[in-house]
Amino acid sequence: MAACCGGILAIVAGSAIAASEQDYFTEMPEVLSVSRLAQPLDETPGAVTVIDREMIRRSGGRTVVDLLRLVPGFITSNFEGGARPIASYHSDYHDILNHLQVFVDGRSVYSTLLVGSANYGMLGVVLEDVERIEVLRGSNSAAYGADAFLGVVNVVTRHSADTRGGMVSASVGEGGVHDRLARVGWGDERATFRLTASRRGDAGYADFYDSSQINQAHFRGDLQATPKDELTLTAGHADLRWGAEMKDPRLPAHDENWRNSYGRLQWTRNMDSADQLKVGVTVDEERYLNFFPVLRADGVSRRTEIEAQHSFAAAPGLRMVWGGQYRYEHLISSDLFANQPDQSLALWRVFGNVEVIPHPAWVINVGAMAEKHSIVGSSIAPRLTVNYHLTPDHTLRVGATTAYKQPTLFDLRADWQYTYMGVPLRDVLASGKARSERVNVIDLGYLGRLRDLGLTADVRWFHEKVIDLLSYYQPPQSSRRDLVNKDPNVQQGWEMQLRWQPVPSTQILLNHMQLRLLPDATSTSPKDADRAPRHVSTVAWFQRLPADFEFALIYSETAKYYYVRPEDVVPAFHQTDLRLARRFAIGSTRAEAAVTVRAADGGHIDYVERGLPPMYLDRRALASLRLEF
Repeated sequence: MAACCGGILAIVAGSAIAASEQDYFTEMPEVLSVSRLAQPLDETPGAVTVIDREMIRRSGGRTVVDLLRLVPGFITSNFEGGARPIASYHSDYHDILNHLQVFVDGRSVYSTLLVGSANYGMLGVVLEDVERIEVLRGSNSAAYGADAFLGVVNVVTRHSADTRGGMVSASVGEGGVHDRLARVGWGDERATFRLTASRRGDAGYADFYDSSQINQAHFRGDLQATPKDELTLTAGHADLRWGAEMKDPRLPAHDENWRNSYGRLQWTRNMDSADQLKVGVTVDEERYLNFFPVLRADGVSRRTEIEAQHSFAAAPGLRMVWGGQYRYEHLISSDLFANQPDQSLALWRVFGNVEVIPHPAWVINVGAMAEKHSIVGSSIAPRLTVNYHLTPDHTLRVGATTAYKQPTLFDLRADWQYTYMGVPLRDVLASGKARSERVNVIDLGYLGRLRDLGLTADVRWFHEKVIDLLSYYQPPQSSRRDLVNKDPNVQQGWEMQLRWQPVPSTQILLNHMQLRLLPDATSTSPKDADRAPRHVSTVAWFQRLPADFEFALIYSETAKYYYVRPEDVVPAFHQTDLRLARRFAIGSTRAEAAVTVRAADGGHIDYVERGLPPMYLDRRALASLRLEF
């Protein structure tokens, strides 16, 4: 890694291009993903990484999970090729992987089926439509409820007025990569619309039956009903099919299928610059099909959410946002709930955040979320954060919060039965005793800008005590597993994000996380320090070249870790991705051609699980062409 950084520095130092003040003296960008109030980064009650549209394009990433490599503290991988992306912040703690909340234009994409992760939902995003991705690095149940246990990924797509016209793109490459996209946008000053259709697929890992393909279509419409009122409608459908190998070699490989349809209508009224009312309604349907007679998990779920929030300035130096949400989940699966296939739950939420600026140097945020779960009961997630501006360019932050993760219907009522070689078996039988998971967080932060150097530094130290985590447990002399709460454990460490733009044509990111997983003093079960990597580092270099060429290099190092069992260790590895692109015009049509090489420095073991050979991520190249007209 040192050699890589040194090479970058040498090339940048030799550049003869002069920097402009415009690049260094822009204001801190505003984000919405922390308190639900629009705040500059140095006033938010948490650490935030923003991945903008240019960085998305220049990175060469194909999915949201690919882009999360650019965020400090994230661990990314894939199980069964690209069909099951894995993204966790700091640690996955165990094999359930459902502690991250992901929004797309205000719509949560977590799964109601099984254990409730957002990994499938992140696949149903077309990156070409994305304006920016805001990633809150830390717990945020105070603003977004139980699913924001460790962090929040907020995907914001482009306003349809900005995508009028047409676009087509295609990518082909090694490993069976075959991506296609077509988009059309139209409208006038009162109403604009966008329709995007895409297909993304590849052959997965080498020597595995794990090829995948996702076909999807998304619609967005924006209507300016009055000078103060705007309606936004989003709707779409995603259909993902992938191959899966079984851990038992006697069982054949098979296909699996996940489908998701959604619709969301949001009304926004802007009374003045600080007074805004939002009301949103979301409907979501998810289907899972397993084309295999053993260990089936077929099911269909439907989710309805109604949410309203009001933000306003109560007085000079005092802003508030408050609101509530009602969510209803209905799930039918004779495989997962053998004795009672029809399951449902309801959730009520009330939230609020107060921002107080008693002095220009001080910003205080106080917030909380109260939830009532129809099965588990009530919980409250509070937060208190204080930001202090040492100078206009240097800010310290200290905060404390508690976050919750409510059990899913599967956690509470699973009765997963199947027949194996003529014998009826029960894989999971939930006792119904699962409690809400909880994490108590203390964090310290620093955000600073060195304008003369074109450098921004974001440092976070964290201490997270995790209590009552849910995990699978198989009692002695039993053939079934239960979902039970485990002993507490503590993780602490620090992470850093440096953004350096020494000249207008060069941008360099340096991310690093150092993590320690510690057993609690009262713990009765052993904890393994390799449950998550002890350190993860990433260097990203984006360079504009003469003749409209662009170059990108993303290099990452990850220490050894395991996801499920201590014996299933993924060895320490490094990965280098390269991209060379050229932008040009054909008449009035804007075009870009690019070549991307993933794992250019050689492949590595990406995932290990007992019963399957190690999954190897090999070197792959792909070529892409994009036309906008």
